[in-house]
Amino acid sequence: FAHIGIIKVLKENNIPVKIVTGTSAGSIVGSMYASGMSPDRLELEAEILGKTDLVDLTLSTSGFIKGEKLQNYINRKVGNRPMQQFPIKFAAVATDFESGKPVVFNVGNAGQAVRASASIPNVFQPVVIGSRKYVDGGLSQPVPVSAAKKMGANFIIAVDISARPAKNVNQGMFSYLDQTFNVMSQTALRQELGQANVVIKPQVLELGSVGGFDQKQRAIQLGEQAARAALPEIKRKLAAYQY
Repeated sequence: FAHIGIIKVLKENNIPVKIVTGTSAGSIVGSMYASGMSPDRLELEAEILGKTDLVDLTLSTSGFIKGEKLQNYINRKVGNRPMQQFPIKFAAVATDFESGKPVVFNVGNAGQAVRASASIPNVFQPVVIGSRKYVDGGLSQPVPVSAAKKMGANFIIAVDISARPAKNVNQGMFSYLDQTFNVMSQTALRQELGQANVVIKPQVLELGSVGGFDQKQRAIQLGEQAARAALPEIKRKLAAYQY
């Protein structure tokens, strides 16, 4: 939801966005924006979105959410178009389950690519595409800067909503899962952010990954605040870059 606030501010200030790449939650918002949705429409979609629109529970040792609902939701919202038909170039980044390497999806079924990108291990079931299994892109490319570069981006604004490893981890499965994820992705995160021209970091960690769903408007506001704070740097670097 914080991504929506950032997109809103960039649009208001005529910052041209020609390429969008997303990992995990970023791929959900990124796909809808790249498909032609305005920031206002994105905000409306966030307002009416309920958890049950995205969650399909199942009994399985590989994950308790199937992910089909998420896939179908995205495909509906983008008009059932393949990614290569979006008005803005788009890619979703997932992780190959066997090799651990990032895989960039920029053609074909948008919902399936986003589902793969957002399939948090042990929560969502891995997504099978072709003969390979894919899980959350956050494991290999938490902020997909290098994916944007490969698609031709030459000035990159990265959005970092990731948490850093905590010193004291609360008891409970989700706390340990969060901590494992954060520890594993730190090296990849540093490598990606180091290639960006500007990094925007909304202060959303207080909202939490589960409780935050009920604080959507607050998350959008935090995204807006972070983007407005970064505007002087964006404009200064863009002006220097263009001349």
